[in-house]
Amino acid sequence: MKRAGIVVIVVIAALALFNLAVQRGMSGFRWDLTENSLYTLSDGARSILGGLSQDIELTVYYSEGASKDLPALRAYARRVQELLEEFEQLSDGKIILKKVDPVPFSEEEDEATAAGLQAIPVGVAGDNVFFGLVGKAGDKEEIIAFFQPNKEQFLEYELSKLIYNLDRAQPPVVGVISSLQINGGFDMYQQSQQPAWIVMQQIEDLFDVRWLPEDFDAVDEDVDVLMIVHPKDLSQQAQLAIDQFVLKGGRALVFVDPNAEQDQPGMPMMAANMPRRSQLDPLLKAWGVSLKENSVLADFKNSMVVGVGQARTPVRHLALLGLAEDSMTQSDIMLAGLESINVSTPGILEKVEGATTSFKPLLTSSDESAPIEESAFANMQNPESLFEKFKASGEQYAMAARIEGPAKTAFPEGIEVTEEVKDEAAQDEQSNDAAEGEDAAPAEPKTVTRHVAPEVSQSDNINVVVIADTDILTDRLWVQVQEFFGQRIASPWANNGDLVVNALDYLAGNASLINIRSRGRFTRPFEKVEELRRAAEEKFADQQRELQERLSETEEQLAELQQARQGGDEAGGGILLTPEQEKALEDFQQEKLRIRKALRDVQHNLDRDIDDLGRQLKLVNILMAPLALTVIALIVMLWRRRGVKKSV
Repeated sequence: MKRAGIVVIVVIAALALFNLAVQRGMSGFRWDLTENSLYTLSDGARSILGGLSQDIELTVYYSEGASKDLPALRAYARRVQELLEEFEQLSDGKIILKKVDPVPFSEEEDEATAAGLQAIPVGVAGDNVFFGLVGKAGDKEEIIAFFQPNKEQFLEYELSKLIYNLDRAQPPVVGVISSLQINGGFDMYQQSQQPAWIVMQQIEDLFDVRWLPEDFDAVDEDVDVLMIVHPKDLSQQAQLAIDQFVLKGGRALVFVDPNAEQDQPGMPMMAANMPRRSQLDPLLKAWGVSLKENSVLADFKNSMVVGVGQARTPVRHLALLGLAEDSMTQSDIMLAGLESINVSTPGILEKVEGATTSFKPLLTSSDESAPIEESAFANMQNPESLFEKFKASGEQYAMAARIEGPAKTAFPEGIEVTEEVKDEAAQDEQSNDAAEGEDAAPAEPKTVTRHVAPEVSQSDNINVVVIADTDILTDRLWVQVQEFFGQRIASPWANNGDLVVNALDYLAGNASLINIRSRGRFTRPFEKVEELRRAAEEKFADQQRELQERLSETEEQLAELQQARQGGDEAGGGILLTPEQEKALEDFQQEKLRIRKALRDVQHNLDRDIDDLGRQLKLVNILMAPLALTVIALIVMLWRRRGVKKSV
């Protein structure tokens, strides 16, 4: 026993020395045992940090004192700072991390306010709490106004994006292809010049926008993202150029539509017979997605009410949809934090059978939806007519999707391009005639056909976002615009613009930034406790309903008896309850007491189950370390005894 005690002391001393050595000599060593590797940076973030070309200063403004009564925020602040320290450690000295406590009425508070950080008043005194970040690199500055705890799963992405943008010399280049007048133009219906759509103004404020001509046959190498809006009548050369751009690693944000309401012909009388469907089927199929044929999505649950004239009652439009959070994939960075998106006559996106790419829905309908034929919208005068053709299918449909994964070219055999070129022989003859003083007719161009083969036939990973609605971009669906002294003031009432900017911002990042995963949540709910609570509450609710039903029945009986008694009193007599009625009431009172006791027992059992679970967890946590040390000590002791016996 004495020898065993010495062994235990030696083991404890060894562990203490090991702990000291780790603290002194292995401070950079980390071992992440969390379920979702919360403290391990993804390969994408590591790649960005490893490729930094200049020093970046990150200053965290956190109100340490003012947040002393906000334990949840303090816990999240600690997580943020730990992650920033991880960034600093892996940046090879390129990231300089500073921490500032902007106490009230200090220069630091003024600096935080001037930088655009958001202050939240707390407490009775209304003290401002700052919890944001300012990043600087040279003359560039980026901020995170406030670290919102509900967006913690995107924390690594947001920090990586900020660092990447600071290190990037130029803003991302967005190439735009559109058959709609999103950049403004002459409106044949209103016979006036129309300004650019607000969404394009937002895009031009944040990105370097490059407009591609209708007859383009290549995409510049410095274009980061292609934004394709309602493609129609694109030449095969243009389609091949898009195909090659995506396969070579370029990203694309595509807006297609079965019924683009802004697709208006030059002559208004031709509008009824003109097809308004986007045309990009070969490329979509190669990417593993299709726009459902002859179908516009109708959704009763998400439908909006519209006016149809001053003298008529507003009606519900089955294809004018207001999408709330339950129709958005909130776990996707492009949709995180968005509350409402409005679409009009959207299409349905489907995954192509046998596709090698992944199809991840971003916007989905409710289960009270169904497709309606495109022809129903050609001459529609009253949205109520859509109800005649609508019957909910019980399915949910995708209106927007992210497409990723391996893909092949849409033109494996290449394309044949017919061009008109100058006939050099005819030109020479024309020149000779002119030299001899003879009148010569102008040389006719020569038509030639050449074969163009794709440079790249496949890609290991493409990144495309497809949205089956172009009207989502129009001002009328998400923003109110007012003229103020010659300036257009935009007041958004939906998040359509945010979605477009978020998608471009996401796609414009480099491959490392795109591949950064969403982190798990630092705050983990007690799932077992919640499961016990829900089960007990369900049982509690059933018994409560039973009691309410019995109470209602008894109250009706008592009301009848009281009414009869009042009638008897008014007649000069009285009415007494029969022994059977007296016993029934007494039995009910006893039953009511019994059920109430049962309800208390349910609550007590709930608390007892939770307390038992808590005791078990405490027992495991408290005894695990000593038990592990004891086991190690016994193993060492047995091993030494065996060694002693062998030596004897």
